[in-house]
Amino acid sequence: MSATEKEKPVSLYKTKWDLKKIQTDSGYTQVKTKAFLQLNEEKQSAGGNGSCNLFGGNFSVDKDKIHFGNLFSTKMYCPDVQPIENLYLHLLSIVDRFTIEGNQLKLYKGVDVQLAFEKKRI
Repeated sequence: MSATEKEKPVSLYKTKWDLKKIQTDSGYTQVKTKAFLQLNEEKQSAGGNGSCNLFGGNFSVDKDKIHFGNLFSTKMYCPDVQPIENLYLHLLSIVDRFTIEGNQLKLYKGVDVQLAFEKKRI
């Protein structure tokens, strides 16, 4: 890989973002599930896996502002990961800003990081 390729910024779009950390009542917590997020720029659609169920919805971006809406998911119940999935989908609905630093996507509510993702290594 050339130096130019290494420095090329990661796109918000056409990237599979694996959820790595989530803000819980007990603090910023490591996530070890199969939760991920993908954004389709042309359709303004969001989708992924909440940890157990697939989900979808729409989103809008304006500079560093981001909003998710009309989120829906399949309805399987997975006791081991359900609390994380429920919180993940809730936090997606309230975040209002994002940053991309290196291979990390962070979603914020105000100044507080709510969700942290890492670009999936292929």
